[in-house]
Amino acid sequence: MITIDSIIIGIGFLLIQLFASQIISKTKLSTSRWLSLCGGVAIAYVFVYILPTLHDEQNKLGGEAPLGSELYVLGLLGLLVYFTIYKLADYRKDEEHGATRFYFVEAGFFAAYTFMVTYIVVSSDVKTVEALFYGTAIGLHFIGISYNLSLENKPLHLRYGRFILAAATIGGCAAGVFGPSTGLYVDSMIAFTSGAMIFNVISKEMPSEKHTHLYIFLGAAVVYAATITILSSILSW
Repeated sequence: MITIDSIIIGIGFLLIQLFASQIISKTKLSTSRWLSLCGGVAIAYVFVYILPTLHDEQNKLGGEAPLGSELYVLGLLGLLVYFTIYKLADYRKDEEHGATRFYFVEAGFFAAYTFMVTYIVVSSDVKTVEALFYGTAIGLHFIGISYNLSLENKPLHLRYGRFILAAATIGGCAAGVFGPSTGLYVDSMIAFTSGAMIFNVISKEMPSEKHTHLYIFLGAAVVYAATITILSSILSW
């Protein structure tokens, strides 16, 4: 179902994928501050929303899940798959044309990841204020991903990569609007994406020591986590 919320979120995600590098480079906030802000919000989002959501979805399966841990296993699988693909491509980065191949491998699996995350966000039942907070977290997450991807090969990213991610965003929005919003298929996607998101946040968005603006990182994580926790208890999200 098409709603104002889904349209706004979809347009926001699309603009971020197309202009993430410009958003960071043309604002007064330094790159280290931007990355620390994105990383702080993203890591808080994982712990106050993604992991509890995974737990809730596993509980909802009830008797349909004989082991009681199927979605957690899928989450682990998502983390392992993305880690393995990244490392295999990285090992061959120094070969002839390896840098180009490495970039497109990264762009490809980030496009798949973007599709899944966008699908989940757009197809969810969250509305208005809740959509604003969760959409903001994912938007900052996408800024971090797109910017880090551009660092691998900026010419390729500006010419191809950002449009690949934008196309994945459009596809995710369309699938989220017209596809199912509940069921085992969606639960499995949430679980797999949870693992992939944990890998992406820790490996790509936790700023390295030399690029860390500690107070912004800590402030973003604490403020976002506290705000979501308080609003969730008040509004029963």
